[in-house]
Order: sequence, then C-alpha cells, then structure tokens
Amino acid sequence: MPTNWEKTGKTKAPISKVIDFYMHPGNLPKVHPNFVKEVKVLGNEGGVMKIEQHAAMMGKKIRSINTLAFDVATRTFHVDTLEGDGKGSKVTMGLREAIDGTEVKYSASMELGMLGLFAKGPAKGQFERTVDEDMAAMDAL
Repeated sequence: MPTNWEKTGKTKAPISKVIDFYMHPGNLPKVHPNFVKEVKVLGNEGGVMKIEQHAAMMGKKIRSINTLAFDVATRTFHVDTLEGDGKGSKVTMGLREAIDGTEVKYSASMELGMLGLFAKGPAKGQFERTVDEDMAAMDAL
C-alpha cells in the first residue's frame, strides 16, 4: 500500500530554468549529497529518460530504475520507479508560474515495502528535505 505526501515549494528561478534543472538528473548527487549518491542516465527515447539511481537512507543502500518524463501541456514532470527499491512509486512535480518565480507542487505515492512502518517517518523527512534542497538549488541558478 503506497504512502502519499505532498509539498509545495517556491523558487525565484523562472520556469524555463526549473525545467532545465529537472532535465539534468545527473546533478542530483550535488544537490542532495546526503541522500543521492549516484545517478546514471541509461537512455532517452521519445522524451522519456530512463535513470538508474543509487541513494542511501537509514543506513540502507537504495537502488532503483526510474523513468522521467515531462508533460509540456500540463507542465508536469513524472517520475515512475520501474525496478528496485520502491518499485511502483510515483512522484510528480507540477510547475506553475508565479509573479516572482515558479511554484512547484510535489506529489509522491511511495512504495516503502516491508519496512514501510519503520521507514515512513524518515522517508517523509527525506521527501521534505528534497523539496527544500531543490528550491535552494534552483534559487542559485
């Protein structure tokens, strides 16, 4: 059963720079050094990027294969976990232009597996830190 979270962040960056930020997932280890350890882009077909991500949380190494797609019409990024830890998880980042930057609404439906009861709190904390770190990184663009 998935665990769901939402959080909205705001950055001073214009929407074009926010889109560019998400289109370069290889930068995630720099933005989230305490969580994301390595990201490899495995392919990019038809506007859908396939990514292998290595991370660490609660002393556990996490590996997943994800897709990243951007829906231009709705200005929404979709990340789906296809394999590995969190298989079946989905995260979206919906972008909206604001007067002085861009608002990003993160919605996550996370499959935490057998340790879900124990991982729920730390995973929610990591989700919230990720949003905050993304906003800080985009503010610096």
